[in-house]
Amino acid sequence: NMVFEAARNTILAGRADALVVGCTGTRLHVLKTIHALQQAEVATGDGMPPERVSRPFDADRTGMVLGEGAACLIVERLEKALERGATIHAEILGGASATAVDRNMVADVRKAMALAMAEAIRRSGLDPADIDFVVAHGLGTRSGDAAEAQAIRDVFGDRDVPVTAPKSYFGNLGAAAGVVEAIAGILSLREGVICPTLNYETPDPECPVRVVTEGDVAAGRRFLNVNVTPQGQASAAVLARADG
Repeated sequence: NMVFEAARNTILAGRADALVVGCTGTRLHVLKTIHALQQAEVATGDGMPPERVSRPFDADRTGMVLGEGAACLIVERLEKALERGATIHAEILGGASATAVDRNMVADVRKAMALAMAEAIRRSGLDPADIDFVVAHGLGTRSGDAAEAQAIRDVFGDRDVPVTAPKSYFGNLGAAAGVVEAIAGILSLREGVICPTLNYETPDPECPVRVVTEGDVAAGRRFLNVNVTPQGQASAAVLARADG
């Protein structure tokens, strides 16, 4: 998500009219796999079929599924895009990143995510009530999903903002996740319904968010895209339909 804010700022500063914003990432490299195993973050599955193992926010989640992927978008000055007759899929309204630590200098992921989300919304000139849905980081780990759900509550309060977790489809793509998941949100805007989360069957009291599981929840006009690095740095970006 930081790439969206960087691209937006570069264009607004007049240093470019258009940028290719892309990311590629893998969690299947042997060293990254070993690291994830050492952190006890990889899903065990507990005998589930492979397609059912990635289950963000579900009470029976057992960890993340390792994956790899890549994606890119063209971020362009609006006038230039209109001038050349480009199809405009969405508008970047704002973004932010944040890092937080507790008194023991341990990464406080919940606080970092809440700070990044709140600041991205503020920089977009909006209030939390203006956000129609959240594209969550939704890694599928016990502690990570709980921290994210609580952070969403910290920002949106008692409002049951719809939440979707695209990693339920493809697992953790590493550095590619932010852009791939933003595209999932953009496609939701285009289709008019929020991309549902797979394998969410049993709500977890530690994850008090409204997880979208059916493909009939209206997407509205604006969504918040959330991502977290392995080091605990959180980032968020607000994207909107091109017509609003």
